[in-house]
Amino acid sequence: MHIIDASQVIDLIKLKLYNEYLYTNHIEEEGESEFQKKLTTQVVEGYIDPLNIPKDAKILDLACGPGYFLDEMKSRGYTDLTGVTLTEGDTKICKDKGHIVKKYDMSFLPQKDGYYDESVDFIFCRQALEHSPYPIFSLMEYNRILKHSGKIYIEIPAPGCDRPHERNVNHYSIMHFEMLAALLFRTGFKITVANNMEFDIGIKTGPDSEVENKREKYIVVVATKDRPLDLK
Repeated sequence: MHIIDASQVIDLIKLKLYNEYLYTNHIEEEGESEFQKKLTTQVVEGYIDPLNIPKDAKILDLACGPGYFLDEMKSRGYTDLTGVTLTEGDTKICKDKGHIVKKYDMSFLPQKDGYYDESVDFIFCRQALEHSPYPIFSLMEYNRILKHSGKIYIEIPAPGCDRPHERNVNHYSIMHFEMLAALLFRTGFKITVANNMEFDIGIKTGPDSEVENKREKYIVVVATKDRPLDLK
């Protein structure tokens, strides 16, 4: 007779509770933003179009927000697009546009819904990985579901911006390029493009304050799945 170790069960319950706490208390609607829409268009034109991804590729947009990337790819004739978000408002915006949207934890994509090993061609992860409490787990999962030589676009805010992203309530993983590169290598990826993105964004610090320009610095990476992980 197999005896269940109660401490292991408690640890699993704690992990579930911690996840639910973060994802219910710290999730924020992205909402519509003309500025972010234009930035996404620039990203697709500069980084995604040159990849020449086949039109029938299975593409996953993690933390899809109001669906700007999905809009861009749909307009280019891509037919297998899925957005992932936990917010009700962004889900409604995307579905009203006709997009397929799923409510998933972006670090654990369910096999019951078809996310088997090596089942996805491309992952778009723009301004999303910083929301993961455990980015190495997230990257391990992306390695699992990506096909061999499948690609991922990652964009994260760099440390030390005028707006301190480290203090955002739902930002858990603000890291330098060196740390991101090390995590990607450990999780079986090879970086093919690495860049910095900088721009100014107008911010009001209070309801009656003037708009102030704040300098934003982002790290941009395109990586290829170079090897699977042996987790046995």
